[in-house]
Amino acid sequence: GGRGSERKVWILEMKFGKSLSNQIEETLPEWRDKFLSYKDLKRRLKLIAAGDKPAKRPKVAEDGSRAATLVTREEEDFVRLLEAELDKFNAFFVEKEEEYIIRQKLLEIVVRVTESYLHQYVTSQDLQDRVAEALSKDYDEQLMKVRKEIVDFHGEIVLLENYSALNYTGISS
Repeated sequence: GGRGSERKVWILEMKFGKSLSNQIEETLPEWRDKFLSYKDLKRRLKLIAAGDKPAKRPKVAEDGSRAATLVTREEEDFVRLLEAELDKFNAFFVEKEEEYIIRQKLLEIVVRVTESYLHQYVTSQDLQDRVAEALSKDYDEQLMKVRKEIVDFHGEIVLLENYSALNYTGISS
């Protein structure tokens, strides 16, 4: 019956809350405060669901008129917090997305310049062997740096994808 399904939902919420907490702990320190405040939202929801409901007041629409829907202060507080949380992680996501688009373009330029450097200098037949070898070592070093940066960049994109999925799951929970 009803009791068993309530318990399952509670267990799933507990698991998600713990999972979110663990994910936040393992993420980049500068990202930690950008995640959904799941506990705060859950706490506000519990206040709404609490037995004694205070008198409901007419909801004021954005244009200042009174809407037919009646809401409690707890419901207003929850909606206000939810909107602030949505704004917070949406702004962070958009900021990161813009940063990553710029970074991708820069990495593409670096790759093209590095490839051009190799073709222009290292394959020139008129260079002495030692100069060609020195340039080749320098090129290999540059190439390794670029590869590492691309791998790091990919990792950050995966983190942003996980960030987005976790916040979405938190909202839909």
